Amino acid sequence: MTNVALLDSKIKESGLTNVFIARKLGISRSSLWRKRKGLAQFNQYEIDGLCKLLNITSLTEKESIFFTH
Repeated sequence: MTNVALLDSKIKESGLTNVFIARKLGISRSSLWRKRKGLAQFNQYEIDGLCKLLNITSLTEKESIFFTH
């Protein structure tokens, strides 16, 4: 399960737009919105892409955002 608050914080901190992120991940804006709200899950490809876009290099940080219980 995604920690949506932490993910939103990282996205805001990056200054990237939802349109840019969705295009880079190859998904629609509405799909990104659902995933950011916790209504759908990110797949591994999307998680890897987000980590690159948001400069998340720490495994601990990646786990705390994308693999919370």
